[in-house]
Amino acid sequence: MSTSVDWSCIFVHAGAGYHSQANEPQHLRACAMACKAAMALLRNGGSAVDGVEMALRSLEDNEITNSGFGSNLSLDGTVECDASIMEESGRSGAVGAVDSFKNPSALARLILDNSRRPMSLKRVPPILLAGPGARSYAAQFHFPTISNEQLVSYSAHQRWLKWKRELDAGPRSSARTQSSHRSSSRSRSQVRRNSTDTTVSTSSATKGESKKTETVPEDEDLVTDTVGAICVDRWGRVAAGSSSGGIGMKFRGRVGPAALIGVGTWIRSDEDGTVVASTCSGTGEQMAHTMIASKAVERMFESEDEFAGLQAAIERDFMGSTIVQQSNMSSAVGIMAIKFDKKAENKRIHFTYGHTTDSMALAHMSAAMKDPQTTMSRNKRNPKACMGGCSVQIHPT
Repeated sequence: MSTSVDWSCIFVHAGAGYHSQANEPQHLRACAMACKAAMALLRNGGSAVDGVEMALRSLEDNEITNSGFGSNLSLDGTVECDASIMEESGRSGAVGAVDSFKNPSALARLILDNSRRPMSLKRVPPILLAGPGARSYAAQFHFPTISNEQLVSYSAHQRWLKWKRELDAGPRSSARTQSSHRSSSRSRSQVRRNSTDTTVSTSSATKGESKKTETVPEDEDLVTDTVGAICVDRWGRVAAGSSSGGIGMKFRGRVGPAALIGVGTWIRSDEDGTVVASTCSGTGEQMAHTMIASKAVERMFESEDEFAGLQAAIERDFMGSTIVQQSNMSSAVGIMAIKFDKKAENKRIHFTYGHTTDSMALAHMSAAMKDPQTTMSRNKRNPKACMGGCSVQIHPT
């Protein structure tokens, strides 16, 4: 007698960067809420794409993340967002530099769904739309829009005012700011050298402790990166997606890795039932040069040890790349990935993550779990990679 399994799992991250100790509970709560929202759909027969979209929408609606409402502001003080969703089949939908949508991931989902529908005159449906073109497309399908002001949070506006003053003051002020941020990172690293290489705070709750630092207020987050989600539905189908407000003070029209399939998100599967998916966060332009999402998936796919495969992608394909080695800018990346074999007798999903940043906030939840498992991974050997993960057991139904 054959037994069926419910593969339903959701994995999310709220960006790689520096998450303050004081705000840690809020970041982990955002991840947990995204997992619960996605799992509610999955438990009621939702697809992997449904789960990814719901998780991303939850993160976009949370002011503490750099996606949707509360995103970083561009040079002129406006919000422009990127988002993408990819299916295991390879089909995808994405938007870039959009400024009029509460949930850019939902518009990416619309583009994904419409890519299956034939168009008149044998035209090929788009899979990536940006700027005003995306707005016109949304209007054609009666997709709701909002004013850009509704996407600007008080905190994001205050950061923009601070950065604008520094830019207006000229190069010396900018240099002092960059030096301060570098010394802040060093001071945090120096404090940690006498302990182990990495620390991971893992729980199903979201408690945190306040701890003072010398140069950076402990309640000040330095998280400016993409959020992401990977979902497996009950039938074992996989989808992944990313969403981001991009870097602060960027040029209008800049499209980041959250909109670029192969850069911020990638999935590969084969006929033998093996699937690997990744979603990434970090320095967008360098991620694009290295195609890091696809590189990470390829490394993990070809390796018997998915942990070692992901670490090789971070340390060789990203940090070891010529573009990063020769760059005079800061270089950072965080990657969340899964690997599993649908046909294996022992049903389990290998959940893996790695980051070169100070910290990365993540959570995961399976159908058998009552509450999400949240993780604040903190790196004590920055800029070397901090690695972590676990094996999620899938039980027969």
